[in-house]
Amino acid sequence: MFSRIFKKAGAAAMAAAMVLNGSVIGAAVTDAADSAVTTYEFEDAVLSSDITVESVSGASGGSVAYMQSSGSITMSVDVASTGMYTVTIYAYGVGGSKINNISINGAASESLAIPEGSDSDFSAIEMSVKLTAGTNTIEITPSWGWSKFDKLTVESAVLPDIIATQPYTCDTEATAETQSLMAYLAEVYGSHIISGQQEIYKYGPHDFEYEFEYLNDLTGHYPALRGFDFGNIICPAFQSDDDPTSRVIDWVGNRGGIAEVSIHINVPTDFASYTIGSDIGWDNTTYSQNTDFSPANASVEGTKENEYYHQALETLAASFKTLQDQGIPVIFRPLHEAEGGGGETGSWFWWGREGSQAYKDLWVYTYETMTEEFGLHNLIWAWNSYNYETSANWYPGDDYVDIIGYDKYNCTVYLEEDNWAGRLVHNDSAISSTFYGIMQKYNSAKMVAMMENDCFSTVENLTTEKAGWLYFMTWYDGGSDNINFLTNPIFNTEEDTINMYQSDYCITLDELPEDLYGQSIVDRTTVSTTTTTTTTQDPNVTTTTTAFTFKSKSYTVTLPEADQRDTIILEIEGAATASIGGGIGYGTSAADWVNLEWSGNADSDGKLSVPVDISEIPESFSTVEVQIWWSNVWDSKTETATDYDCDLVDYSFTTHGMGDILYGDANCNENVDLSDAVLILQSQANPDKYGVNGTDENHITEDGMTNADCCDPGDGVTPKDALAVQKYQLHLVTLPEYSTSEE
Repeated sequence: MFSRIFKKAGAAAMAAAMVLNGSVIGAAVTDAADSAVTTYEFEDAVLSSDITVESVSGASGGSVAYMQSSGSITMSVDVASTGMYTVTIYAYGVGGSKINNISINGAASESLAIPEGSDSDFSAIEMSVKLTAGTNTIEITPSWGWSKFDKLTVESAVLPDIIATQPYTCDTEATAETQSLMAYLAEVYGSHIISGQQEIYKYGPHDFEYEFEYLNDLTGHYPALRGFDFGNIICPAFQSDDDPTSRVIDWVGNRGGIAEVSIHINVPTDFASYTIGSDIGWDNTTYSQNTDFSPANASVEGTKENEYYHQALETLAASFKTLQDQGIPVIFRPLHEAEGGGGETGSWFWWGREGSQAYKDLWVYTYETMTEEFGLHNLIWAWNSYNYETSANWYPGDDYVDIIGYDKYNCTVYLEEDNWAGRLVHNDSAISSTFYGIMQKYNSAKMVAMMENDCFSTVENLTTEKAGWLYFMTWYDGGSDNINFLTNPIFNTEEDTINMYQSDYCITLDELPEDLYGQSIVDRTTVSTTTTTTTTQDPNVTTTTTAFTFKSKSYTVTLPEADQRDTIILEIEGAATASIGGGIGYGTSAADWVNLEWSGNADSDGKLSVPVDISEIPESFSTVEVQIWWSNVWDSKTETATDYDCDLVDYSFTTHGMGDILYGDANCNENVDLSDAVLILQSQANPDKYGVNGTDENHITEDGMTNADCCDPGDGVTPKDALAVQKYQLHLVTLPEYSTSEE
């Protein structure tokens, strides 16, 4: 669909395939056998003198380590090989939920959220972390303290799939440019990370371009995504217009980049005494929680707070309308970091100071005001989460959010009020436990991004830890705390910055597709060729070559009656082993167009069969457009992808509904992973134990057998179904897989 990036995607997929080629079934069985759990008792850890050991009958070893307001707990754990592990801490907060600090192998601390419990009710707090072969050190120190720790377990991690969500905005009236951008984000999610950099504010120690020119001078690339803040220009209590609208137009309209817009909206610190419409100056305003401004009132018409907030949104809408009129969409990130330090009272911004319900009401009011009242449909709505037990309480809902983000600042330990000058420790962890925690907290319904960061991690850690952040957004240098987040090697070394921006995994400005905002939804062109002439060593001899470029193809297909259209099976012929993808589109206009995406790899004869669920297409549509967006073959020797032609040669319909079956989910846990491949193999190798009537409590069920028949459905469960699951894990096939080779 967006041709520039598919060559990179092909490289990543083929590299993964090469690693496991010929040994995927054995690897799956070995993983299951090596998944033993090792248990460590906290009373046996190295405890500072502040930590006490108490006898508790409900604890696994009869005792717990009790942390109050100070001290440290240091646990040494051993693993045989470097990799991802699930570390589970059994603990509870005394007198309420608590947040403490956890550090792995001396890295800067991350937050450890511990639910409230009792001596008979310990919570299991899971983290996916990278451990190195040999002895690893896990240290826990108090933030809020007052927690009891029972035991810690370590086992090999089985990470869930990064689910590629539908590339559609929650705003059903989104502009064509906004839909195109959203589709691109969904397309690269999980296989690449988009580079991002926040620009500094108007009165910062340097100009707006400093960070961007630094990156280009150092790496040869600009970031693909630029962060802007419109807070100053929309504040009703003071005027400070630094014209971010023009800079967005230049970055997106002239340079082809992606824009993210945040809003630090200031309110009067003494709102009760403030007169609407008066200018009181920046010094008498704040965006912190230190104000009497009520966010609950801000969403209620007729209140003074609502009049103030609506005035700010109206000013913002005027800028966004200018962008919309020029075909420019933005990722809009309002009311960020609302939960703050966790719970209902941890917010450090005014919009979270009255708890989650008032905040959610304000978010919905903001969404409806911008889209319905002001008619803005060029916004991709980005919401900030944390990974606390209480974080989901703040979620406005799937109907009002497109992307979920996390703000990563784990190279610093915040020691003093309004002072970042605490302990600074380089930490380039990909924080995969946070990524997967947030992903699972919201049922994988939305893409997950790193919307602010100090260190952006490294390509090695991101890929090793399988942390599929959509993008990162490094904060600017300087500012009120005089912290250089981009250029200080405590956060990002020059070597790491170069490696990131020059890697195939990272998408930079020059690598964004030319049709990022102009991807045609209905009117698609056919393939094209480019002819070049080169001269050989003999000046009298020239060689003319024709380079084939696959643009896109479309075919109009007539649908059967509604009760006959559960699944369409597309038959495609092209180049051997080609990676081919596209969509099935329907709609009455560009504004309401829907694409059902599909992809797969052709066999050695160049044939590909792809089933696509079309059961949700409304009865009112009698035809659809089958689209082919790309077709290329990866050459692992030259590490290049070459476009090849292909065609839709046939199609058929079946009433075998895909919606009722989760193909590959043999263990019926609503997820498809390597454990399903293992169960399929076990049910075949030892049916008395693992078959439908097997004696093992985890044997396959009748429903599991239906799901397991995922390669050529209808031919029964065989070992090739287990192979199909593993190929699906490598993103080589979709499920069900239809074999095109003759027996």
